[in-house]
Amino acid sequence: MVKYKDKIIAYFDSCPDGVVAANELYEKEFSKMSEAAFFKALERLAKSGIIQRVAKGMYMKSASSKGDDVLNHFFGENNDNGVYIGTRLYNKYGISDVTSDEIWLYSNSIKNETCNIDNIHVKKADIELDYENARVIEALEILQNYYNIENLDKYKFARFARQFAIGYNDERTVYVLEHMKYKKSTIAFMKKILDMYKVENSLQKYLSYASRYKVPPVQRIAKH
Repeated sequence: MVKYKDKIIAYFDSCPDGVVAANELYEKEFSKMSEAAFFKALERLAKSGIIQRVAKGMYMKSASSKGDDVLNHFFGENNDNGVYIGTRLYNKYGISDVTSDEIWLYSNSIKNETCNIDNIHVKKADIELDYENARVIEALEILQNYYNIENLDKYKFARFARQFAIGYNDERTVYVLEHMKYKKSTIAFMKKILDMYKVENSLQKYLSYASRYKVPPVQRIAKH
């Protein structure tokens, strides 16, 4: 009779995704054994070096390429479970050439609000991260951090802003804003860009006509 320990090892050996969430694994494959025994078995396998604990409640095969497997887990098989934020996002659009070993992203593959594994920092997203939603999040992240982006290339930023405006999806933007928190000034910045390109939007409902928001001069940005 195959022992549960051997079954757990066999699962990690056959698992295409290097990182495994312990709670999900228990519910999916090992609910017939007691929860305490299951987690004890994981602890023993980690101590013996067969698997490794990469974060609270998360394990992976010791022979795995840790960084790549962690990112693959959080981005998902079809790259629709995660989206880069921070430096890698700015690099993606050429907005900044400053690089960093630290990697930040949103993912809907975690249950906790945050997860830190070495240099990889993950925030929970409570929405599906398909192309359209991810595109809105990317824009909001860039606009919100405009003043803090090192070596900001204003020409590349202007090109990014124009392309976002051209492909703007108001329904998806409203959906993201209803589920994720962004500053009023960030929403005002986005609205100002959309208005400049005469793109219809419903973002005023998040803003007050009586308030003045700290927003970069978009006409000057557009000239780059």
